[in-house]
Amino acid sequence: MKTDTETRVNILMVDDEQSNLVALEAILESLDQHLVKASSGQEALRKVLELDFALILLDVQLPDLSGIEVATFIRERERTRHIPIIFLTGAERTAEMMFKGYSAGAVDYLMKPIISGILRAKVEVFVELALIRRKLQQELIERARVAEEISKLNQALEQKNVDLLAANQDLENFSYSVSHDLRSPLRHILGYIKVFEETAGSKIDDKDRASLKKIVKVAQRMGRLIDSLLAFSRIGRSSLSRQEVSMDSLVKETIADIAPDLSDRVVEWLVHPLPPALGDSNLLGQVWVNLVSNAVKYTRPRNPARIEIAGKVDGKEIIYWVADNGVGFKMEYADKLFGVFNRLHSEKEFEGNGVGLANVRRIVQRHGGRTWAESKVNEGASFYFSLPC
Repeated sequence: MKTDTETRVNILMVDDEQSNLVALEAILESLDQHLVKASSGQEALRKVLELDFALILLDVQLPDLSGIEVATFIRERERTRHIPIIFLTGAERTAEMMFKGYSAGAVDYLMKPIISGILRAKVEVFVELALIRRKLQQELIERARVAEEISKLNQALEQKNVDLLAANQDLENFSYSVSHDLRSPLRHILGYIKVFEETAGSKIDDKDRASLKKIVKVAQRMGRLIDSLLAFSRIGRSSLSRQEVSMDSLVKETIADIAPDLSDRVVEWLVHPLPPALGDSNLLGQVWVNLVSNAVKYTRPRNPARIEIAGKVDGKEIIYWVADNGVGFKMEYADKLFGVFNRLHSEKEFEGNGVGLANVRRIVQRHGGRTWAESKVNEGASFYFSLPC
């Protein structure tokens, strides 16, 4: 239901004859507006100070102030100068009277006795204009309020982005420093183990020798993790060199590099023509190496293994994907795949340290793209990434 402020306006009727005011009220009551009466010029000015009016019906001849004088006072105030005024007069209209009236701000003259249909039609037009103006003002106020809220939210968001960038930079610096500093003591551990094996000779038995091998194996695994963490932190620290990149060439190089390790396996490759991309060739090459190596690894139980590589332009982005017929995974764990050190299979089943897909996501995000995966257990998996056109 609409409120009075949405459907009603104030109309001021000024006349020193009570009978004329009653007549005006009777003519306009069907418009269902708030009708305010004044019987003198002074009273009319007081009403104008108290209320906002959509229209003033003003008798030209008043006992204290003339209608022309009242209109002049109204026009001198900033808040009221735009109120439309219709003069009502029983005297004969002269050119001089009309000139003074229009100069004082009148929009029309009506002769008494008033023809009700004409007055009602004219007043209805000004009521409609006032309601439209009121609605526009409310919309402007609301827009200003919304704009202010958006501005505050944007400022808060900018500050959060600044804080987040600073936190990410600190984390990258910390990761790089820790990884770099851990390398040296790890090399010393491996060196001391080697020296111990050479000097101890026959003094250690097979059980001790097996224990040493386990220590070496764990230390080497730790070394690979450190190297992977360093590589991950370098991706965030390195600058992007954007140029048009032939994805066909990157995929061919990736497959050629992997081929020597597949001499004892049957792999069916289905490689479709790929749209070129705009980005850093070296970083995008790492994306293909990680995704293709991932497909090769998780199709090891299959004979033959089938790996499909394709891409297409889709609206404002280019989508690329690598699909395989490998062991797959449960979709409920799909979001974890691209996290650092997150693995869905044990290292005994499939080697790896859980950083490859994290590198993929980070590289793609730096290019303004996105990454996702689809799979069914034992039915293969598809890994997708997109880049802006």
